[in-house]
This record gives sequence, structure tokens and C-alpha cells, in this order.
Amino acid sequence: MSRSKKKNWNHDDYADELAPLPGRSSRRQPKKPYRAPSRRQTETEAFKCGHCKTFVGPPISGGRHRNHCPLCLYSKHVDCTPGDRRNECRSLMKPVGTAFRRNGEQVIVHECLGCGDVRYCRAAADDHPLVCMRLPPMELPVRAQAEARDEAIA
Repeated sequence: MSRSKKKNWNHDDYADELAPLPGRSSRRQPKKPYRAPSRRQTETEAFKCGHCKTFVGPPISGGRHRNHCPLCLYSKHVDCTPGDRRNECRSLMKPVGTAFRRNGEQVIVHECLGCGDVRYCRAAADDHPLVCMRLPPMELPVRAQAEARDEAIA
């Protein structure tokens, strides 16, 4: 004896399932814009020098962002601010001099071979000492003079 259960299909019972949930719009939500993964260089990332073709690893000490080759001191114009890797120039930057900050920290002066921009970066602990000594000494610009120069250009 098998019992067959007949279900009474009442279509009004399912009307509640199709109604939008409270607090949600029945309109389609716009998609979020695509964000590319960050191009920020990690501490373990190595690179190949564009000038002397040496493979360069992360800094031993004295900074989080390696931005120049410790052998030839050439750099690549990739940062707008340290570590962001957002500059579109991507040209080599030649070391043109060395300077010292007020706190005694040595700074290498780089000039971009593509756009001519001048940047100052900290010397790393493993930079070649003879190459650093061969660079001509330079003076750092005073902040007030640098700001006035930037305002005059803008």
C-alpha cells in the first residue's frame, strides 16, 4: 500500500520568495571599479641594474626600499614618493654627487637621464665606498629655497 501524497500547488505561496529582502534594493548594484594589484616593491624583491646588469637584492640595513644599485649607484626613476613605484618616466638616474644631511646621513644625488629631474636618496650600508667617494660633494637645497623654486615653476 503506497500512499501518494498530492500537493496542492498554490502559486500565491511562492510570491513572498520573489519579493526583495528588506533593506536591499531590487535594482542591480553597480560593480566596483577594478583596482590593479599594488606595484609596491616588497622587501624580498630583487631587481637587475639597468646600468651594470648586476642582480641586486633587498637592502641589508638602512631603509625599506632599495632604489639604487650598490655597485654603480645608478637608480631607476620609478618613485614619486619612496616605495610607491608610480612614476611613468622609468629612465635611468645617474649619480651626480653626494651630500650630507644635518643629522650626518649621507645622501646620493641622482639626475634622471630621461626627464632631468633631480632626486636625493639615502646611501645604503652596502653601497660601494669607493664609488661614493668619487662622487663630487654637493650641497642640499634649503627647504625654503626649494619651496620657492617649486612655487615659481607652478
